[in-house]
This record gives sequence, structure tokens and C-alpha cells, in this order.
Amino acid sequence: MQRRFRTVAAAALLAMCWSLMGSGCFPLIDLGEEADTPPSPTKLLTVAALRPASDRNVPEGAVVEVEWVASNLTDDEAIATILARDRSDLSDIVLAGGVRVAENGAHQTVSWDTSEFAGRRFSIIVRVTGGGRTEEDIADGEVQVNAAPQFDFTDPFEDTTLEQTDPNSTDDPFVTIRWTSVDPDDEAEFDVGVDIDEDHTNDNELVLLSGTLPTQSGFDTFDWIGRDTEDQRVDPGAYIVYARVNDGVNPERFVDAPGRIIVPELDEPNEPNEIVLEITSPEEDAEFLVGDDPLEIAYTIDESDDVLVDIAIDSDDNHNNANEITISSQRLIDSETKSDSFEWDGTDDDGMAVPDGIYKPHLVINRGSGAPQIVDGSALIFRRSNDDQPLIALLEPATDKSPDPGAFVLIKWRDDDPSETAKVRLTLDDDDTPNESVETDDAEIEILAFSKARLASEDGVQDTFQYKVPATLADGDYFIFAYIDRDEAAPFDHVAVAGGRIRIDTGASP
Repeated sequence: MQRRFRTVAAAALLAMCWSLMGSGCFPLIDLGEEADTPPSPTKLLTVAALRPASDRNVPEGAVVEVEWVASNLTDDEAIATILARDRSDLSDIVLAGGVRVAENGAHQTVSWDTSEFAGRRFSIIVRVTGGGRTEEDIADGEVQVNAAPQFDFTDPFEDTTLEQTDPNSTDDPFVTIRWTSVDPDDEAEFDVGVDIDEDHTNDNELVLLSGTLPTQSGFDTFDWIGRDTEDQRVDPGAYIVYARVNDGVNPERFVDAPGRIIVPELDEPNEPNEIVLEITSPEEDAEFLVGDDPLEIAYTIDESDDVLVDIAIDSDDNHNNANEITISSQRLIDSETKSDSFEWDGTDDDGMAVPDGIYKPHLVINRGSGAPQIVDGSALIFRRSNDDQPLIALLEPATDKSPDPGAFVLIKWRDDDPSETAKVRLTLDDDDTPNESVETDDAEIEILAFSKARLASEDGVQDTFQYKVPATLADGDYFIFAYIDRDEAAPFDHVAVAGGRIRIDTGASP
């Protein structure tokens, strides 16, 4: 009955508007059925919210038309305010305010941009105050602003080559695809696939996985072995990893991973006595304590001409970001040499002690022309001061990143704790020295505190964290530090610095 009286009131307002303003008040609105008993014609201040007239579910960023009409017979100027009331906490947000309602009334439509209101439901209220009176009306329809589903790939972070099949193994090599996703409103549908081109709608895509997004943000993975839905190896090429996300309300969107998956041509089987360029020792992860006998690093090689070989170690998997440590340089290997080895005593090429850490050895082959070839070892080296020391190594970011405020930066690390009791802490700082007794500039910013951290594991297990860059971060270069410790207090058991910085440049700084 209340809605019928409000409809008649709106009709009365429009009629009054017609008599006072003329036909310029129209077009007329269909106001529905008549009421049994009309409101009092002597009411001095009246208002009606006409639209939205029914409940609406709109995509994030849609424009919603809010229409209202008011009369004012108070002999004073009245002021109208249009509000959106959040149904979750009943808080009011002003959509338009200070609108004059003169003695000849008002009829207005407000265009409401919902970009900043995602994931909430609102009722629309029009409030008019004047002549010592206040009247308000609530629109018949409520507005649900549907949050757009979120989907972000974390791996492959850079172009990654699918390894060749090992003829001596029954396991297929694979590349792991990782992502984070959430749709708090609708459990949106998604596909994860690979595509040889950037058009993901031309029917040459290969869908690997389909499902619905979780309503709480979470991680998921898929291991692709380079085969299609009929278990046949795909053609060689560079495949874009993509996702299609559709919640039926917001526009369908496609998301590409930062890196592609490179499927190479299959190698011809090696001849029985063919020598492969590879690091052969250490073959498995090796403990190398300070004070131990030298550690052998051995490799096989078969070159038609003399070459120069550098032996180096690196705490991350990017060997071009200047944090590599050369432990033996410019080794002249003649064309007759089929294998070589180096007894590493724990120092670099200049004789300086290498810091404790988790390292992977690699070779740099210089043939005199073209870019040097880099050959990675398969095993990790744990360099420790004592056999119970926890270690950590930051893998990402390995190069400088320039994210916008609100964007995510992937932080990836390896940790190793023989006791599996240490915790990991991540911080951000505007200088490159962790845990200073007297801070150079601003204090370190907590990214992941010990109290919220995950326990470290043994055997160099990898872990990740998605850091959302805050809008409050001032312009400048920032370094990422990782601490690992058992008692969560300085001096820490081990500290690592990422090879890449976060560079903020909003243009706000002079």
C-alpha cells in the first residue's frame, strides 16, 4: 500500500510541476496504478524517487540513472540530496547534493558512476529539506554493483622452455602455470589455455582447464606437459598462456600470463657416446659448510675450437642481473678437452669469502663470437656457517619492476631450514642495507611479518607472496629484503636481498 501511495504522490508532484512550470517538466513517467486514498493535498514538501523502479544487478563501472521529482510549497528554498545507502552497514554516500528545489518544484535525473562501489548492494534515497521540514523517499529498486572477477597469472613469469623428454625417465617434463583468482559475487566461469597467437577467439586455442572462480582469493596451478586434448604433443612454437573469465554481468575478459611457454623441436636421440655440455657435479643438492674440504664442480664439454669458460654461482635464476658471483674465470678449454672440474674452496674469483646462501652453479661459455652460452646446473649448493643454519634466497623480482599503485608484484624465494622451525619475514626499504642499526632513510616497511609468515622447509623449497603496491608509497627505488630466523629477533639467522627493485614514479616528486 505504501508504494501505491508513493506512486500517487509522484503523480501529484508531476501534476503540480506541470501547473507551475508548464510542459517543460515532462516527458511523463508511467506511475502505475492509482491509490485508494490520495495523500493530503495540503502537504507543503513532497518528494518521490522514480528510478531505479526495480532491482538491478549492474557491472562494476556501469552508469545508473537516478530519477526523482519534488514539490515545494513552503515559501522557502528547499535543498535536495540524493544518497546511495549501503545495505551491508546502512552507511550513506552522497551522489548529488545541494540541489535547489524552488517553489515551482524540481524534476531531475542523476547519472551515478558505480566504478568505486563494486561488490555492494545499495538502496537509493532522495531527501529534501526546507521550511523547517525534511521529507525523503526510497526508490522501489535496489542496485547490486557486481564486482568484476579478478584473475592474475604468477607463472610463467617469463618465457619458459618445456624441457626435452628424458629417454631414461617415464615422467614427462612440464611447465607449471600458477595464478590467483577471486569472484566474490558470482563464482565466474573461467578457462585456462594456451594459444599460438594473441587472438583468443579464433578457434585455434587449446583449453587446458575450465572451472569456476572461488569467492575467496586463492592460488591454483596446472602442470602442462605440452600435449593437446588427444594426448598428442603440440607443434613447436611460443605459446601464450591465457585465461578467459566471464561472470555473466561484467564484460568478458582475457588475461595473458607475463611469460610464454616455448615448445622446442624434439631433439634427435643422442648417439651412444655423444658428449653433452652440462654440469655433472654436484649431481644432487650439496651441503657445503665453512671449513669443509673444497667442493668439486665438474662438467662435460665437446667443442670444435678452444673456448673460455667461467664458473659462477647465483642466488636467483636470472644470470643477467649483476648479482652472480664468478668463482673461476677465463678457464681456457682446448678443443680436445671432454671434461673439466674445479675444486671450489668457498671464495670468489678474487679470493673473497662468498656469503652464506643458497646457490645454483652455472657455466658461461665464450666462443669468441656471438653471445656467451649459459649452462645451468641442476643441483643447489647450501653454503652455511654451521650445519643447522636456516638459509633463504630471493628469486623474484630478479629485475627492476615499475608497477602502478594497486598492482601486484610477485615475490618468490627458496628457503631451507634443517629443523623446519624458522619463519620468513619480507620487508621493503629505500636503501640496499637490511636491518640497519641506524636506518639510513625511512624505516623498513613490513610486507610479510614473522607473525603471519609461513614456516620454512628443508631442501630449498620455493614459496611465493603477492605484494600489492600501496598508493601511499612515495616515488623512488625500493629494495626487497627476506629474513629467516627461528626466534624472530635480531641478529637474524640469514638475510637475502632481491636482485630487482620496485621503482615508483607517479610524477608526484619534483
